[in-house]
Formats: sequence, C-alpha cells, structure tokens
Amino acid sequence: MHDITDLPAWERLFKKIVWKQLGDMEGKKILDFGSGEGITANHFAEKNDVTAIEPSKEMLSNAWKDYEYTQIVGDVNALSAFKNETFDMIICHNVLEYIDDKAAVVKALARVLKKDGIISIVKHNRAGRVMQMAVLLDDFEKANEILDGKDSTASKFGTIRYYEDNDITKWEPQITVSDILGIRTFWDLQQNQQKHGDEAWQEKMLQLELRVSQMQEYKNIAFFHHLLLKK
Repeated sequence: MHDITDLPAWERLFKKIVWKQLGDMEGKKILDFGSGEGITANHFAEKNDVTAIEPSKEMLSNAWKDYEYTQIVGDVNALSAFKNETFDMIICHNVLEYIDDKAAVVKALARVLKKDGIISIVKHNRAGRVMQMAVLLDDFEKANEILDGKDSTASKFGTIRYYEDNDITKWEPQITVSDILGIRTFWDLQQNQQKHGDEAWQEKMLQLELRVSQMQEYKNIAFFHHLLLKK
C-alpha cells in the first residue's frame, strides 16, 4: 500500500495542497488526463470512478494502483472513445505546458465534461518561475528569457511552453474560470532542506500555503496556479 510519505518532500506537499483545494469527492466520475504515475488517480479512486490517461509507458511502470481505476495508455486521441459530457471532474495537472496544440486538448476535455462539471488545471505561473530562476537558481539569463516570453525546460519532461491563465477560455469559450488558486508560494523560499521532510513542519507550511492560496498578492508570485473551470 502506497503512502504519501513515500514521495519526495516537495511533491508530498504539492499533492497535499492540490488535493485539499479540490476537496473531498465521492461517487464522481473523474478523468485524470496526463496521469503520470497515477498518484492523484489512485488517491481519488478510493471513493470515485476514475479513468486515467497517460502516454508514457515508463511512468506507468511505477504507477500507484492501491485502488481500482481504469488506466489507458494514450494521448488526446484516446478521448474520442468517450461520449459527450461523460465526466463530473477532469484533472489535468502540469500537462499542457508540454503539449504543442493546447487548444485542441482543452476543447477535447471540454467536450467530455458534464454540464456544471469542473476541470482542474495546474500550471506554471510565469512570475513564480522568474522568482525561482532569479532567487533560488541564481540564473539571471533564464529569468530574463522567461520575462521576455520565452520557453524554458524541466529536467524530467523537456521544454516548458508557458501559457497564461486566461488563454484557456480563449481556446474554449464554453468554459469559464470559477477560481484561481496559488500553489507553492513559500515552500521553495525555505532553503533549509532538513526541515522539508519533517511532517510537523510540512503541516504548518500546508496550512499557511492554503491560507494565502486565495489572496491575490500571494497568488501573483506563487510558483504554480490551480485553475478551476466550469462548463
């Protein structure tokens, strides 16, 4: 049985924040698009009917599957197998940055979302990434490139193709933004690595992150944004 404490400290906190922001769900039909190692799919599969789609067989080789859910190996084309308005909730976390035709994916997701359903999108926040480069990584060249609108890279997934929060509704007008929440406003600024894995410290950081996640001045500089969209 997997446990969230099995994850690296940064990922553990990241998942805790996102799951808390999504809240408790039960009896919902959920799609996790770009499910990776299935950590979030597995979490929600305990009480929901979850379908996960992931193109990387390598990532699926380490998939968490303590609870039963449907795993599909594929990309956006796999969505054609589903009828219109199939899912109550669609999860798409840190995925669109690595896709060229983002608009096509967003439209495909909106098609299979039920009326009054929710799409949860987690994305890099450009201002937060500039802070990361300038303050934490001491990389002024990258900071300036991101400010200039250029892409950057992630060690695990390749090129990060940034997009703005309001691009989603431009690509698919039938969905609207109901909320934007910040993720990881303070975490990366605490450089004492020994503290990161301590559960008591993590709990205090989690509560503070959740508190400021809805405050605009802190959302502006959060490393990630969590968009909740309705149809």
